[in-house]
Amino acid sequence: MVSEVFAPVKTVWNVLMEPAYVPKLYPNVITVEVDPPGRNRLGQKFHIVGRAGKRKLEIFSETVELIEEKRTVNRQLPGGLFKSFTQVVTLEDKGMGTMVRTTFEYEISMGYIGKLFNVVLLERLVTDNLKAYNSALKAICELIPLPE
Repeated sequence: MVSEVFAPVKTVWNVLMEPAYVPKLYPNVITVEVDPPGRNRLGQKFHIVGRAGKRKLEIFSETVELIEEKRTVNRQLPGGLFKSFTQVVTLEDKGMGTMVRTTFEYEISMGYIGKLFNVVLLERLVTDNLKAYNSALKAICELIPLPE
């Protein structure tokens, strides 16, 4: 997914580095806990709680690559909704704007969801959340006032 955000790369980067934005970027995320606490950093672990209907879903990931104002990569840790998951966000400075490229590769863990979920509906929920990510990132960044 590619989107042009009408905000400086520094603004977009600051949103990506703040774990408090995670529930705002993904519609079905309820909470996020990070270890160690604070801004995103290499090796930081995430425990994300989301919902599918009335069911709670858990996602465990870790930041495995950070290149200041250019690229961030998160990967799945054992347990939770995904058997595998990689999210790569790349930023390209366009002056007062930023080109954001986001890729998601994932496989849902059938052992985690068992027979309680409709797999097709769950797949659609995940896809909808991933599609909403760039739109939400754009909206949040464009609301932040530009520096003077």
